[in-house]
Parts: sequence; C-alpha cells; structure tokens
Amino acid sequence: MIKKELKIPMRIKKLGALLKRLSETYPKFKENSDEYHRRMSGYRGEQSLQYYLTFLKENNYFIFHNLRLPDISGKHFFEIDILLISPTFILIIDAKHYRGELYFDGKFDQLIQIYTDTKKSYPCPVAQITRHQHQLKRLLETFKIPSIPIETLVIFTNPNSIINASTDFKHYNKVIKSPSFIQKIELFEKRNREEVLDRKHLLKLSRILLKLHTPHDQDILAQFNIKQDDLIKGVRCPKCNKIPMKRTPRSWHCAHCSYVSKIAYLKSIADYSFLIGNTITNQKLCDFLRLSSRTGAKTIFKTLHLEHKGDLKSRIYILPKNIESFLMKYE
Repeated sequence: MIKKELKIPMRIKKLGALLKRLSETYPKFKENSDEYHRRMSGYRGEQSLQYYLTFLKENNYFIFHNLRLPDISGKHFFEIDILLISPTFILIIDAKHYRGELYFDGKFDQLIQIYTDTKKSYPCPVAQITRHQHQLKRLLETFKIPSIPIETLVIFTNPNSIINASTDFKHYNKVIKSPSFIQKIELFEKRNREEVLDRKHLLKLSRILLKLHTPHDQDILAQFNIKQDDLIKGVRCPKCNKIPMKRTPRSWHCAHCSYVSKIAYLKSIADYSFLIGNTITNQKLCDFLRLSSRTGAKTIFKTLHLEHKGDLKSRIYILPKNIESFLMKYE
C-alpha cells in the first residue's frame, strides 16, 4: 500500500529552474548542475523500481517515497529514497541510477564511477544508508515503536552499469541490481518471521512518519549565494528552454526553435515561484519576464485569478504552493 507517492521533490524542481536560468560560465553553474543531475539520477532510479514494487503483496507493506526526517537531535535531517514497512521488518532503500563502471573501495569507504573516460568519487552509499538505519532506529525508539529489524539495500537501477568491489569491501549483501529485488525481499521475509508491528502500530508509525516528513524547501538562491540579478530573465521557451522568447501582439515566439505559444509565460511563472518565492507584484513580474508594459502583467494576473492583498497600486499576488498543478489549468 503506497502511503507516500513518488513525486519529483521540490529540491529537484528548484535546482532545475535555477539551472535553466544561469549562464554556463556562471561560477556556481557546475555546482548546481552536479547536484541537479545527482538528485535526478536518484529520482530516475526510484522511478525504475516502481515495476518491481508491484510484485510486493499490497497488504503486507506500507511504501513511502522520498522521506526527509529529523534525527532525534532536531538539528539534522536524513533522507530515505524508499521505505518499506511490514509487520516483521522495515527496509530502507537507496536507489542509484549511475552509469558506467562502479567500484566500491572498501579501504577508503568510497564509490568510484568511471564513465566516458571520466572518474568520479562519491561517499559510499552503504555507509550512508547504515547511518540512516541508526537514525531511524533511534527515532522509532523516541516514539516508543516496538523494536523491529531494520534492513538496508543499495539498489543500482541502470541495467548497463557494471559493479565491482575491492577484496576488503564487506557489504556485498547490501548491494544489488534491480532484477534481484524480489529475491532479496524473499530472503528478508524468511529471516524476519516474527510479527512485531500489528495493524495499530503500522498505522501509528505511518502517521508519525508523514507528520515528521519535512520537504527540503530552502531558499535556493540564498544557499548558492546567487543574486536575483544574476539570473537570466525573460520568458523561457517551454519547448527548448531558451531565454528570452519574443513577445508578439498575441503570442510568444522563440527565435531558437520557432515555437509559438500564447501561454509560454506559465512555465516562467513557475520558475519565479521556485527561485524567488510565492508572492509577486506587477513590477516583479515585469522584471522577471522582461515585460515592457505593466499592462501585460495586469493581463496575466487577470487571467490567472490569483489571490491577492493590498490596493491596486501596491497589490501583492499570492502564488499557490502547488504552482505547477495550478498553472496546468491554464495550459
């Protein structure tokens, strides 16, 4: 039973919006790009695992995607790609969609990726997921959840990846590729036969986790120390992402791919929401979309029927939290 659905995390949406509005020569571009592609890789891994999750007995498992939970100190958070809860055990899954050759270096506790003649080093995902195992265990103790076995798995979902490890790497049993998932689940079920959580405890734990879940909704410009003036402003082409599109009397025209649309500005309003915030004025809209006329901004606000406060001259409009879903109504 899916208790928390798989959705693109807000963090990825913000990173993607920022990436589209930075010049490739901008000093923070690579840092932003690296984090975006790393997180997207994890998300694609989770997507590809959906097929295998359908083989689970629906009534036996609660499934949570993308949980971000506070540890018992309240000062730090830990993120879990997929969490499975059954009456007899809990499983933490870290999904990786890395390409190329992947090498676990046991001596230095790192994962080395070799792809297209490029070598990268990452922290060992087994060490990370083991840390999450301890954090979750202590969190459950805090809420007086009965002590239940917590298993961990790092699942590589790219079918073309090649996995190797040094002879001193001791965690082979915690690393698999996607096709081995069901076999591994069967092993966990055989190893953990005693029912620890009854229906009442399962529902209680589910409520606790959903309540504790704290989406990563940090001000991304502040995090990367980027000023609004450093952003590439204008209406972004929904088809090729080039900026800016040219305003014609009744539509927007992309000089790069020749795409024409009357509602191209919608994607750019979503960009504003992700990067700057959920309040906007006529002046701010004109600046972000590079509108030459305040009348054009007034027309957009009138079309969207946004909630607002203040009088006409100092009016502030409120962008909904689920901005993409809201804007889809006007596409």
